[in-house]
Amino acid sequence: MKCSLIPSLTVSLLILMGNTGCDDQKKHIAMLEETNQQLLGDLQNAREQILALRQANDTCQGDLTDAAAELDRMRAELAKPQEEAPAGWTPVPGGAMIALEGSMLFDGGKADLRSSSQQTLERIVQTIRANYSDKDILVYGHTDNVPITHSSWKDNYQLSTERALSVVRWLAGRGISPSKLVACGCGENRPVVANTSDENRAKNRRVEIYALEATPVPAS
Repeated sequence: MKCSLIPSLTVSLLILMGNTGCDDQKKHIAMLEETNQQLLGDLQNAREQILALRQANDTCQGDLTDAAAELDRMRAELAKPQEEAPAGWTPVPGGAMIALEGSMLFDGGKADLRSSSQQTLERIVQTIRANYSDKDILVYGHTDNVPITHSSWKDNYQLSTERALSVVRWLAGRGISPSKLVACGCGENRPVVANTSDENRAKNRRVEIYALEATPVPAS
C-alpha cells in the first residue's frame, strides 16, 4: 500500500507545480503587454512632439525668411541715393523738409500769420507745386518749454497746433489740396536743441513742413 501511494503523490505535485508555473507565465505576459502598451503610448507622444517641433521650426524659418527679406528691403531703401532737395529744403526718407523759425511767421504767443510771412510761404507753395505735387504735406508746429501764462492758449500743445493749422489753412487757400495736408502740434516735446538759453529757445520755436511719400488710404 505504501508503495502505491508514491506515484499518486508525485503526479499530484507535478500537476500543482504545473498549474503554478502557468499562472506566473500569464502574469508575466500580462505585465509585458501592459509595458508594451505604455511604450507604444510614449512612442506616439514622442512622435506628436517631434511633429509639433518640426511645425514650429518651419514657422520660425518662415519668420526668419520674412525678417531677412524685410531687412534687405530696408537696406536697399537706405542705400538709395537721396534726391537733391530744393534750396532751403533738407532731404529726408520719402521726400524733403523745410524748417521755418517761429518769429518769421508769428508774433510771440500768437497763432495768426504775420503779413511779412506770406512771401516765404508763397515760395514754399511754388516749391510744392513744382517738386512735390504728388506728396503729402505735413506741417508740424513746435514751441519752446516756457509755460503758457499770458495768453488764451491752454498749453504749448494748443499753441503749436494752432500755428500748424494757420499754415495748413494758408496753403489750402493757395491751392494745395486739403486731402494732402496734415497739421500736427508737438508743443515743447521735440526740441532741436536744449532749452537752456534765449537763443536755443528761439531755435525750438519753429514750424516744420514735410513733403513726404503719399500713404494710400484703403477704400472702405
